Amino acid sequence: MMIFFIFVVIAMRSPAHAIYSSTLSLSLQGHEFQPRYGVQLIFNETTKSRLLCSAACSQNPSCRIFDYDSSSHRCRLFEADLTNGAIIATASQTSIVGSTILSASLYASMYNQSCSACRENRYQTCSSNTNTCQCPGNSYWNGSMCPLQLFENAACSQIDACRSDFNLSCIINSYGEFTQCSR
Repeated sequence: MMIFFIFVVIAMRSPAHAIYSSTLSLSLQGHEFQPRYGVQLIFNETTKSRLLCSAACSQNPSCRIFDYDSSSHRCRLFEADLTNGAIIATASQTSIVGSTILSASLYASMYNQSCSACRENRYQTCSSNTNTCQCPGNSYWNGSMCPLQLFENAACSQIDACRSDFNLSCIINSYGEFTQCSR
């Protein structure tokens, strides 16, 4: 099955007056997102339009994917991406999936810089411990960007790649190599 994408840029002003900007890809209608884990659903409400649903995702640093059904006005935001979920066909021809397009350029110039560098940015947050721009919760720095932390049994390549909120660690084998996320 081939899914075509339309690219949309969303720039919104949050209630705190910070500007959040995202570039999104949209699936064809008739699709929804299926997360691998229930904990990845961070918002499930009715919203008046697809634009408002995408704006809600853009304003939430944890949101990487949303789906919206224009018949039911259901808007769901997910802390997930296509590595831990899938875009699937659905019976509703009025449902569409939007996913945030991420690139290293969104991260590299700000990571570990003074908090003033990421003040109006959804991709990095200010750490009160170090007063520097860091990856938001449930993500980690891989040297070029902030991918989502991994779940149990996922292959990992560094110590902080696994979901610490689930007490997961990247296990090191007898050869000193990182292997997989485990308790």
